[in-house]
Amino acid sequence: MTDHLTLLRCVEGLAAGTAAGAAHFAALRWNARFFAAGRIGVALGAQAVRCMLTALLLFALARTGVAALLAGMAGLLLARHAVLRQAVRTR
Repeated sequence: MTDHLTLLRCVEGLAAGTAAGAAHFAALRWNARFFAAGRIGVALGAQAVRCMLTALLLFALARTGVAALLAGMAGLLLARHAVLRQAVRTR
């Protein structure tokens, strides 16, 4: 039973990390536009919110267990890779 629970937590962590990572890294482009437009206050606020939400997710996954945390981190990296590939294609 414990193995099934660990697997379920890994799947949930991977899904949550991928979704949060996609939002986090997609918002990075939006955030960069604020910096480029000279809206430094808005950009710093948006960056703080973006990073805090990601940190809260990682904290929640850590409370769930190490397997969920590691899977969530893997999801973040997968999302980062996907967002970067998409950004290169649209240039």
